[in-house]
Amino acid sequence: MFHPRVKRYIEAIKYYNESITLAEKGTEERALAYGNRSIVCLELHQYEDCLKNIRLARESNYPARLAGKLKKREADAKQALAKATKNTKGSTTPANEPAQRELKLSYTGHENMPHVAKCLQLQQNDEYGRHVVTDRPLNPGDIVMIDKPFVTVLEDPLRYVRCAYCYHETTFTLIPCEGCTVAMFCSEECLSKAHQQYHRYECAVIGDILRCSANTIPVMAIRTIALAITTFDHDLKSLKTHLDSLDESRLNAFTMNWKLTKLFIVTG
Repeated sequence: MFHPRVKRYIEAIKYYNESITLAEKGTEERALAYGNRSIVCLELHQYEDCLKNIRLARESNYPARLAGKLKKREADAKQALAKATKNTKGSTTPANEPAQRELKLSYTGHENMPHVAKCLQLQQNDEYGRHVVTDRPLNPGDIVMIDKPFVTVLEDPLRYVRCAYCYHETTFTLIPCEGCTVAMFCSEECLSKAHQQYHRYECAVIGDILRCSANTIPVMAIRTIALAITTFDHDLKSLKTHLDSLDESRLNAFTMNWKLTKLFIVTG
């Protein structure tokens, strides 16, 4: 993919990233992969990413026999970066992309559930079971609920393209989890957050799960459980006590105080 006659650099980076996850920390194989990533970054004028990969290569015991090439590449990247910085100094970059729209409710939110419009109410009857209704006419485009999914999972084709925690596209500088050959992260911070929240529970099995399944649903199931355990400070007894005491017939998300509640578990 990197060959001058091919120049499919992004595909090459994906293979280098995969090799990084498969190579043990501190090995020449991983160091060479970081070094190869730095070459691609230089070719694509990603000079800061090139320098970061050179640093990672050295930290992973880059072979002395190739140290001269790495040093020259570092000098070329620094020179190009300095030139690019000088050329752009004082210039302003036009805003080609519109600012991301900040979502806001179209109506006043519930007192204890500010992310849901007060016009929405939970009802239950024999025909529809539990369902949500509105007490006023709504217009197309009205925003009546703003929420984030409790569980998210990176699609498998993006494994070596995006961070497995924040999902940012940081293809050129991803670092691996040392416990599995699957997850890659954009920074030590994201790696640490993922490990604290869920990856500590899935790390040992996620590779086997993905090899056995054609989709990420099993991973999502394990991650849901992991996040539930984390919400109760990794205390399984507390989680069990909470579940045992739940009365589903009386559970109503619209009357809970979401400002104080850390987790709402839907059962059944």
